Amino acid sequence: MLPTYSSGDWLLARWGSFSLKSQRGHLRGIFSGGISVDDVVAIELANQPGILYVKRVSKIDREKQELYLLSDNPKGTDSRQWGWLAVDTVKAKVLLRVRSSKEK
Repeated sequence: MLPTYSSGDWLLARWGSFSLKSQRGHLRGIFSGGISVDDVVAIELANQPGILYVKRVSKIDREKQELYLLSDNPKGTDSRQWGWLAVDTVKAKVLLRVRSSKEK
């Protein structure tokens, strides 16, 4: 997710199961259990257990309960290769980042 996140950054995330927010009637907040476009999430793919990817939600298909995720790095691996992903691949929603201190 370079340039947004760098190696050594700490991420605070809410772990658990998530739902897709309806377009109306929900409060928008970082601690909510819903996922919206532009949220950053950590996912685990079924064919790569134990490996987490951090990606940004680009599109949501509420009917199919699927997400289209993009990397902030244009050369990153994301839904352009994977296709649409089920919402249950999301393991965490990133709430904030603490930048690593750069030692000189």
